[in-house]
Order: sequence, then C-alpha cells, then structure tokens
Amino acid sequence: MTPNQPDNNQPDNTEDTSSAQDSVYSQKDVEKVVDRLNKLGGLEDPNKTWTPPRKDKPLPELDLTLTEDDEDYSTQPIPSEMLIHSEFSKGEPPEVIEIPTKDISQTEITVSAQVVENQEQTLAQASSTPPWTLQQFFNGEIDLDIELARRFPTMPMMSIVKTRALGTNTGRKVAELSSQDGAATMLIDADTVSKVIQLSFTVGSMLTLKFAMTDLSNMDRDRWLELMRRESGGLAFLWGTKRWASDYLICISRKHYTNLYAFSPSNFEAGVRLTPTVTKEVLNWLEQIWDDPEPDSEPPQLLTW
Repeated sequence: MTPNQPDNNQPDNTEDTSSAQDSVYSQKDVEKVVDRLNKLGGLEDPNKTWTPPRKDKPLPELDLTLTEDDEDYSTQPIPSEMLIHSEFSKGEPPEVIEIPTKDISQTEITVSAQVVENQEQTLAQASSTPPWTLQQFFNGEIDLDIELARRFPTMPMMSIVKTRALGTNTGRKVAELSSQDGAATMLIDADTVSKVIQLSFTVGSMLTLKFAMTDLSNMDRDRWLELMRRESGGLAFLWGTKRWASDYLICISRKHYTNLYAFSPSNFEAGVRLTPTVTKEVLNWLEQIWDDPEPDSEPPQLLTW
C-alpha cells in the first residue's frame, strides 16, 4: 500500500451533510418543529421524520420564530404553510349540515299534532268505558255505598255553612262549608246565568281540588234535587250526558248524614260528609240558583244507567 493510497478497510468518518447544508433550517430548528407538531397533534406517527424544505423549493413567507432560549415554544403557533405542505397535516374539518328553519318549524308542528291526536284518542277510549268501580256497580257486583265508604273511611264532617254573593253585578254566589275545627272546607261557586257550579275541596288551606259541573241540563238538576230529598235517602248521581267523561258527583243520603263524593276524568277524587242541617240548606240554596222557568232548547239525551 502506497502512502498516498487510502485504506479501504478503515471506517469512513465523513458525514453526509448535504441535507443539512441544503436545508433552509438547522437540525436543531427541525427537531423543535417536530416536537411542536407532536405536542399539538400534528404528527400522526411520532416515529416518522419530518423533511424540511430545501433551498431550491423554499416555502413562501415561512417565518419560523424559534430561538435557542425559547423553552415554551409549544405554545407558539406553527406557520400554516408548514402544516399544509407537511405530510402529517390534519385533514379538513367536518362539513356542517344546516337544516332550514322552515323545515324545523314544520317538523315541530307535525310532532305536536301527533301528540294532541294521541291524547284525544286516549281520552275518547277512556270516556267510552266507565271507571272500574262504576262498571262493577252497573253489573251488580258491588254495593257502591259500601265500596265508597271503604275508599273514604274518615271524611271530614261539614257542620257549618255560610252563603254570600261574589260581587254585586256578576250574578255569582258562593256557599262556604267547613268542619267544626276549620281544618277542611268546601266551596260551591254558582253562576245564576249559566247555572254552572264549581266545587272546591280544601285541606289545611294548602291543597285544593276543584270540580266543574258544566254540562247539566234542567232535567239533570231537578232530578238530582228530587232524589236528594227522599225521606228514605239513597243514591243520587249528578252528571250530564257525558256522565263519567266529565266531572260528576255521587251522593248517598242517610238519616243522620249525607256523603258527597266528587270525581274527575283527570284521575282525582274528593269526599266530604254533611250534617242533615247543612244538606238541607245547600239544597235550598242550589234550588234558588237553578230556578229557571225556561226549558232547555234541546231535550237531554236519555241516560242508559
């Protein structure tokens, strides 16, 4: 081997610096950019390497604002051009689908109409079938007086009654019934023009249940008053042609008391017990309000029960 001949067995310590020399940025800057991309989620695979742009194809207006003293460089924004031209850049944002306001309003109207229709169908089915208790009574399976007494075992006794006018020009009157201790009350609001009455049952001046008798005819009222004044007492229904599909009363008269039960198709009930004196005064008061010599324009439909 001559002195000027190189030794091929010796390792070549020369480094290939063509990439570093041709690159716009130093190796340190490239490492910082890659680290920033990893922290911001720019690199899908951290094992891959990012190739910086070369001198012959520089990125336009690329400003890499990194310094050796900048430790928190991950908070600095990465130039958009670098992310766009990098193979590790994020995809496009998902497409936003807009629904016209007109279509949304039409959908809401359709859904609301379907809900109302379903509710009407449910009420129609419920009104065509009597409540279970009445159904068993009509079939002769139970004694309604005994069954209701079991369901309302400790009703308050209404022993006080007071009547008054509700204003001077409204034609409405009020009968106030209360127990001896005042813990329970029942108000009867009556309109002398429409003949409508409303019964409000209140416990402890806190909770009130109201029932409105709106579909009564003169025949319905007269027949109920007649049954309530029987010397032998007994059962009397106060309802109109809708029967149990509307608010109604069931009254049971006895020698020393009268049980008055109110029911609503909205699934709430109430009951009180009246003394004979209070019963008599209430019946006379209602008769004065309901006294109307003019007959109904249409005869009421005959009840089947």
